[in-house]
Amino acid sequence: MSAAAERFLDDYVPDLIDAMEVAQDAQTIKSALARFADRAGFERFTYAAIRAAESRLFSNYPEEWVQRYLSRNYFAIDPVVVTARRSMLPFAWSGPVMGRANPEVSEIIEEAKAFGRVSGFSIPIRVGFGTMAMLTLASERPTETIAVRDPTHVTTAVALLHLNITRLGSALLNAADITLSPRELTCLKWASMGKTKAETGSMLGITEKTVRFYLEQAREKLHAANIAHAVWIATTRELI
Repeated sequence: MSAAAERFLDDYVPDLIDAMEVAQDAQTIKSALARFADRAGFERFTYAAIRAAESRLFSNYPEEWVQRYLSRNYFAIDPVVVTARRSMLPFAWSGPVMGRANPEVSEIIEEAKAFGRVSGFSIPIRVGFGTMAMLTLASERPTETIAVRDPTHVTTAVALLHLNITRLGSALLNAADITLSPRELTCLKWASMGKTKAETGSMLGITEKTVRFYLEQAREKLHAANIAHAVWIATTRELI
């Protein structure tokens, strides 16, 4: 990479941070991200919240690609996600390099090309309950020529983005549909209010063992690490 061609993502971060400080709705966030991506030389952006068994997305990709990505669990083998989990540092990537070894991965790379994801730059951060949040900028170009001077600077912007999206709620995020039963929702609601399993059982007229069963069912459906995590997910998604 020549010195003349090298660009730095840091140069565009201050405006994004300013926008995140005042963002009050989804459209403001989307506009700020689109402007940030465009100034940095990219056409597409994706914010992803990724846990071991699930991914949620906020992006300007066509809905067809978003739903395909989610329904086929591409996040489990997407080389961009795999690399992010391994390094947890900002990095540039390109499809030809990341997808050459594995036929299954190569298939994802080829599908992504049709939606303008050929090369890009990703910024992962660790957030609560074993979740990785990541902002990815992508381009139709075959190679990427942008770098980062100060990783802390760009990860701060992603942290602010994550906080805003979490604050504004699950309506912003594409996610696979999850259906909880009325009993599961009720038990989670009481758990969120600090009630013990015994107290919840007494109020509902069921045994403590049955309350534990409903909470475990909800935890599994939400792919949560524990009941506290399940309560957090259900609250974030406005299920309870």
